[in-house]
Amino acid sequence: MLAASAQAHEYWLEPVVFQVRPGEEISGNLKNGQDFKGSSFTYITSRFERFTVNAASGETPVTGRDGDMPALVARTDEPGLYSVSYQGKFDRITFTDPAKMKLYQDYEGLTGLLRHHAERGLADDRLQEHYARCAKALFQVGEPVAGSDRLTGLKFELVAEENPYLLEEDDTLPVRLYWQGEPAGDVQIRWFRYRDASHTGTVRTDEAGRARIPLAGGGKFMLNAVRIYPGDEDPETDTPEWYSYWASLTFGIRGTDAALAEGN
Repeated sequence: MLAASAQAHEYWLEPVVFQVRPGEEISGNLKNGQDFKGSSFTYITSRFERFTVNAASGETPVTGRDGDMPALVARTDEPGLYSVSYQGKFDRITFTDPAKMKLYQDYEGLTGLLRHHAERGLADDRLQEHYARCAKALFQVGEPVAGSDRLTGLKFELVAEENPYLLEEDDTLPVRLYWQGEPAGDVQIRWFRYRDASHTGTVRTDEAGRARIPLAGGGKFMLNAVRIYPGDEDPETDTPEWYSYWASLTFGIRGTDAALAEGN
C-alpha cells in the first residue's frame, strides 16, 4: 500500500450504495488507487486504530471478521446523514528518485517540503516517510434533510458543512479541514469526481480551514488532503524523517446512485 507514487495514490472508503432506506445496511469498500480506480481491501482488525459508524444518536464501532469484503457492513436504525470513519495504523515508504519527490510535493500541494528537507540536512535522493490514512464516507439514510457532518475523532479530518445529498450539480459543497480537532488553514484539497469518466482539480483552505468544492457534472466525489511534518534527522534511528496523515472524504449528491447507473 503506497502513500504516493509518481502520480500519487489515494486511500478512500467508497459506498456501494450512497442512499438507503432506514433499517437497511450501509456497505463500503476500503480502496487504494487513483481517479476512483484501485484495489479493495478486506476488514483486518490489526490494520486500524478506529473504525466507526457515526449517526445522530451516537457512535458505534464497525464490527466484522478479518477477511470480510466489503470491509464495511452496518445496519441502520434511524434516518439521517451517517458518516463512517476509518483511521489506519502507520505504514512506510521511502522515495529514492528526486523527480518523484518533486512530483509528490507538487501534486499534493506540499509547498516548501523539499526546501525544508534540504534545510534539515537530509539527502536530496531519499525521503523516508511514515503515513497513516484517515478515510471517511457519507451515507444518506432515508430522505435527506438539512444538516451537516461533524468531527468524529480522526487525527486529520474533512467535514462537510452542508448535507451533500440535498445539493445538485450547480451547487458547491462547503467543507472544513481539521488537524487534531483544530482548523487546518492553507492546505490543498484535491477533489475527484466520477460519473462516466474521472475528473480532478484542487482548492486550498482559507485561514479558518474552509473551502468550497464544485459539484458540476455530478456523480460521486472524493476529497483528499495531506499533512506532513518532521520526524528524525538521523537515518540510523527507527524514527522516520517525515510523518504524514492523509484525510479523505467520499460522498454523493442528489441522484448520485441513479447518475452512476446511467453513466455505467
